[in-house]
Amino acid sequence: MKQRKLIDWHTLRKLYVTVCIACTFTCSLLAQGGRTVTGVVSDATGDPLPGVNIEVKGGTTGTISDIGGYYSVSVPDRNAVLVFSYIGFVVQRITVGERTKINVTLVEDLQALDEIIVIGYGTTKRQDFTGSVSSIRLEDSPVALASNLNALEAIKGNVAGLDIGATNSAGGQPSIQMRGQKSISGNNDPLIVLDGVIFLGSIGDINPNDIASYDILKDATSAAAYGSRSANGVIMITTKKGRSAKPVINFNASGSIESWQNRPKLMGGEQWLESVMARNNSTDLTWLKPQEVENKDAGREINWLDASTRTGWIQDYQASVSGSGEKVNYYLSAAYAENQGVVIGDNYNRVSVLGKVNANITDWLQVGIDASYTEANYSGAGASIYSATVMSPYGVMYHDETNKLLEKYPYTQSGQNPLWGVSNGSHDNIDVRNNLRTNAFALIKLPFIPGLSYRFNYAGNLRNIESGDFYYETQYVKEGAYNDETRYSPSAYQSLLSNANGYINHNTTSSWVIDNILNYKNKFGKHSIDLTAVATRDRRNYGEIISRGSNFAENGNTTLGINGLQKATTQKVEQKKDQRSNIGYLGRASYSFDDRYFLTASIRRDGASVFGIDKKWGNFVAIGSAWNLTREDFLKDLDYLNNLKVKLSWGKNGNQGLDPYGTLSTVKNSASGGVRYEFGNSSNILYGMQTDALGNTSLGWEATQSWNTGFESAWLGNRLFLDLDLYFSKTTDQIFTRNIPVMTGFKEIKSSMGQIDNRGVELTIRTVNVETSDLHWMTGFTFWLNRNKLTHLYGEDLDGDGKEDDDISNSRFIGKPLGAIYGYVQDGIVQESDADYMKANGVSAGVPKYKDLDGNGTIGSEDRDILGYTTPNFKLNMSNTVTYKNWDLYVMLTSTLGGGGYYQKSNTAAFMTNGSGLFNSNSIYIPWWTQENQSNKYPSAVFTGDGGRFQGLQNRAFVRLQDVTLSYTFREPWVKKLSIQNLKFFLTGKNLLTFTSWQGGDPEVGTTVRGDTYPVLTSYTIGANISF
Repeated sequence: MKQRKLIDWHTLRKLYVTVCIACTFTCSLLAQGGRTVTGVVSDATGDPLPGVNIEVKGGTTGTISDIGGYYSVSVPDRNAVLVFSYIGFVVQRITVGERTKINVTLVEDLQALDEIIVIGYGTTKRQDFTGSVSSIRLEDSPVALASNLNALEAIKGNVAGLDIGATNSAGGQPSIQMRGQKSISGNNDPLIVLDGVIFLGSIGDINPNDIASYDILKDATSAAAYGSRSANGVIMITTKKGRSAKPVINFNASGSIESWQNRPKLMGGEQWLESVMARNNSTDLTWLKPQEVENKDAGREINWLDASTRTGWIQDYQASVSGSGEKVNYYLSAAYAENQGVVIGDNYNRVSVLGKVNANITDWLQVGIDASYTEANYSGAGASIYSATVMSPYGVMYHDETNKLLEKYPYTQSGQNPLWGVSNGSHDNIDVRNNLRTNAFALIKLPFIPGLSYRFNYAGNLRNIESGDFYYETQYVKEGAYNDETRYSPSAYQSLLSNANGYINHNTTSSWVIDNILNYKNKFGKHSIDLTAVATRDRRNYGEIISRGSNFAENGNTTLGINGLQKATTQKVEQKKDQRSNIGYLGRASYSFDDRYFLTASIRRDGASVFGIDKKWGNFVAIGSAWNLTREDFLKDLDYLNNLKVKLSWGKNGNQGLDPYGTLSTVKNSASGGVRYEFGNSSNILYGMQTDALGNTSLGWEATQSWNTGFESAWLGNRLFLDLDLYFSKTTDQIFTRNIPVMTGFKEIKSSMGQIDNRGVELTIRTVNVETSDLHWMTGFTFWLNRNKLTHLYGEDLDGDGKEDDDISNSRFIGKPLGAIYGYVQDGIVQESDADYMKANGVSAGVPKYKDLDGNGTIGSEDRDILGYTTPNFKLNMSNTVTYKNWDLYVMLTSTLGGGGYYQKSNTAAFMTNGSGLFNSNSIYIPWWTQENQSNKYPSAVFTGDGGRFQGLQNRAFVRLQDVTLSYTFREPWVKKLSIQNLKFFLTGKNLLTFTSWQGGDPEVGTTVRGDTYPVLTSYTIGANISF
């Protein structure tokens, strides 16, 4: 992917065509007298550039290039200077002389100080911006060619400070966090703003193929416009629009295959027998079931992981029509995507449509409306990966001779077939999510005051989810002998009808946002001002109805499945509703002098319904400044320095870390939780209401104050770009549940207290390595490091040591980062020579050994310490983009690194510490401790655990080849003869290689397959893009 200020300007120049061509029809200036100069404007690859501004310097004559890059302009005389300008390209000034034909090649300007970026309730030039923002152009970039089914995965690794997690299921959505964890128990997700309006839907409802660009606002000044919701940063998403006066019809089609990367290797039959016998101190195989013995003797083995997985695939199609006329800009698209996951039963498909129309009604009135609809279907239950990793390789898959009917119990007892309920029709699962979004705006440019405008925004979102499960009587087949077919007979099923059960959940979320925005922009000589005032309101309503039914014995069948819950003997209906509302007022002022000194200040006042009666309102202030040093005389003569802007900002933002009604006491009633009263005899029972949770009306905002400083720079003729940000933030009044004295009648209460500090470094380096007419090579590096610290918690000092107490039970330690791993320091494995240790602690050789930190000779609670942290040390990514003639190659390497005790996690499965039994492990064969092999790393096979002391920590650090994209664009004459505007074929690979020491699964997910976690997948994609 390419960052807007440094790489792919194809998107910008095509986007700019929309405005420029419109201006051609309405505002082209006709020169008078002189002669005419013609020519073609193209980029470094030879592609024509439509929409380039061509002006005669010092005059009023001008034009723009057409869709083929052709221009014609009148000049007064031979001394006239033509100025060629285009967003994202270096301005060229050419003296006409005696020529009448001038062809021009424009070179990309990677610094792009005049680039327009999207900020809260408006836009601004990058050079005028005082905050920290990263901009990504997805449209036409290499990553846009990959099969990304969610709107966030496409920008993963390209923005310093933005952590986007792994996607490991069909249609799954990754986690996201910006500049570290700020809230202990509240929401840490950034705010999503779609086309300038707060988006209250799910990120999964946004079709990635419709996205043109991202602007990521990271510091307080950048995000302050959204006040109470911006403590975790803001992601501004802009969707595509028409870019050409001529209608453009575009088709995208791609197909992908997926495979399991870092797939655990299950034990073979002999290894499994050895491990089970060792765990159970068995000397013979009498514990095997008859069918297992038969399979073993016949050499038949089942790899249950292979049986539960498959080759996954993705198909993704999109068609769009777009254009931009003198009065109307439009973009219409329809898309279909389907994903068959690697795990059997894991499926997803999505249908989405989007329509956008903007119209210039008059010179002073512009209106627009867009609407989108998405249906995402996640229905289907996936195979149990956990069961697949513990099954006997000699178990039975089917109970019939045709090998078509699944056996529920491969051992004929206990452990369940991982495919049971997945592909045998005994379990139905539905999960269908529909989302309808509408946006509308009206922009009035008030003619009586130049620069003054008013904009009205309305956004509505309606989201419906239908989900549920139904378990047929066949789900509850009894245990029994392998050849006991009566377990699967109609009469046996009939007897199990009382076990059949299911539920269906219908929930609806409706929301709306209204913005009123007044803006004034003007320039007076060297002074520029930008004033914005905003009044905004939003509301969200949530409703849920859950219907449950069980026992279908009286009905006699379950033919209707989940649609027949009303036939159940036992029925129950649950209903939930909640509502939340917000209101906000914003004032923001930006000032610049001589494009040299910049100042921005804002204040926002927000009210939220979720807080206590005296805490509903909060004030959020921000101020930022910047200084363009290259405008100063003392730096003008430094030829190797092209741009240097330093910046400093401070601000306060908020986080609504509370659910609706979270400040109120709640009650429970009825037999499910009320107080029981008996009158007369025990059959006359009434239930009264009982207070369930204690309210706290003093709960208020989680407030984050943050400081940001850094610089943006360009060197060596705009071939080296270096941006640095240093930040510090403190988040106070954390909302979480704490224990209270039991004499109050309650055990806990929600409270506002505590403080978390975050500090970090973000570095972005971009280089233009080669720039010729045929070859273009750029490299990008992103590095970021974040450290958080729990500064305050409950404010208690119960032990009287003069220090605030830690919360050891939740691994929260004052002065330490969140994510601390607290426990016993392992010191290898107890060996037979450790006689004193074994005697003092009552253990035998082959179990984990721990350090005696307090020196009393035994291992106890005082020997615990912080062993490490789950958070990473730092992240480092590198991308390379190479263009050679018609070929484009993009490669992205990502890494998340540990060291210093960081990025650790418990992984006991990697040490086979599963205790005795048959169903504990069939993966990760290890050389466990024996008297003959006295390992100092792995415990003995009979080690069954020691009360949670042993954690088996492993480092999750990894380096990953995340993206590779190779594309070819046809520019041959035959393409034009077929009226094809653009034809491109591409190959992409995702997550191709991962280097890590983590065992049993993907390190980024951090959970082994024994935790029933789906894998992170490798995918290979082939596709084509064609435009007419």
